[in-house]
Amino acid sequence: MKLSRIVTAGAATALTLTLTAACSGGSGSAEESGTGTLTVWMMTGGPGEDPIIEDVNSEFAKKYPDMDVKVEIQQWDNIATKITTALASGKGPDIVEMGNTQTALQTYSGALLDITDEKKSFEDSDKWLAGLAAPSTYEDRLYAAPLYGGTKVVMYNKDMFAEASIKAAPATLDELMSDCANLQKAYEGTANYSGFYMPGQYWFAGAPFVFGKGGELAVEKDGKWSGTLSEPKAQAGLKAWKEFQNTCSTPSSRGVNTNSPDQDQLFADGRTAMLEVKAWEPAAVVEKNPKLKDKIGYFVMPGYTADKPLPTIVAGSTIGISTATQQPEAAKAWLKIVTGKDFQGKMAQKLNLLPVSASFLPTEGVTEALSVGSKAAEINHAMPVSPGQATLDGERYNEQFFSAVVSGKDVKAQAKEYDAHVTEAYSANGATS
Repeated sequence: MKLSRIVTAGAATALTLTLTAACSGGSGSAEESGTGTLTVWMMTGGPGEDPIIEDVNSEFAKKYPDMDVKVEIQQWDNIATKITTALASGKGPDIVEMGNTQTALQTYSGALLDITDEKKSFEDSDKWLAGLAAPSTYEDRLYAAPLYGGTKVVMYNKDMFAEASIKAAPATLDELMSDCANLQKAYEGTANYSGFYMPGQYWFAGAPFVFGKGGELAVEKDGKWSGTLSEPKAQAGLKAWKEFQNTCSTPSSRGVNTNSPDQDQLFADGRTAMLEVKAWEPAAVVEKNPKLKDKIGYFVMPGYTADKPLPTIVAGSTIGISTATQQPEAAKAWLKIVTGKDFQGKMAQKLNLLPVSASFLPTEGVTEALSVGSKAAEINHAMPVSPGQATLDGERYNEQFFSAVVSGKDVKAQAKEYDAHVTEAYSANGATS
């Protein structure tokens, strides 16, 4: 088993234990009793903490009537280290949900069961979202399955568009920035108003400006990673990100993320005409201001030319099985239900989560935001698949970088620092065991 050393400070010790266990062969039992408890760790904000998860357990019980399923909800803070430590101990969960940017940490570590031979028996696995499928794979072997996606759409206030004489959704970024100027003129009497409120730390929105110019955050060649934001195409994308953010959003937004202040509250309070949102956010806005129920529209974030929207990053979760499980076949059966068309369709309808395959999206009963989001996901761009991404997530490094760009720091100098840091974080020195 070829594995990789990672520079994740918090998880290094636990990862070493995981590698030792993985290299010694794992501990799945040859024969399963079909009894006992299947422990599943799922994350807050997903299907695990909603009653809908009982649909999975009920279907599972048809095949395993004497086995209990215990779903335990985890918080996102420091979850990468917690998962790594739990799986390394051999006493952690049988099944574990992970953020897609954290998945590579586990697939590289040897902590997850190889399910490559099962892939064809997962419904529509050949059509899984690339942003979730790619980090689930290491050296052409599958160690996890996509669980759900969360892409972004632009949500806008129809009344505000009408007040600014905007009659159609913008087809290009230039048109969008022109619309921002018209909106800000129409609402110049509203304090701290943004035509399009865009927090500077929101790197999931910023990175597509780089991808749309043909740039990358980092590239891998011959097993070695290099940061690439200093390259001309990436530089062009960063400058475009800065211009858009500075043109459309307030100066006070440059150093913050989406939750402080709460961008949904700003929209509900009439302090912006547009936000880039996840599919479940509109419901939160309407809850804050019911008068907006029929006043909200959606469109895909436009790109540099009318024929090509900006690529979207499909964030979300994956789900895998611990190598230490004593019930691997039962765990595989549970995974196939939670990632199957029936449950995925219900999840889309009830929770506004993007199914792992476009063919799973129901034709009825889904919100306009999710439907538009599904179209946006057709042009998606996968993030670098490296265990080092967990390091960047823990440091919130991308948030700091994209905020620095829009805050007036020298773009070339910031990119040079970024490239050096990412190259170190993504470095993978091969280790064979």
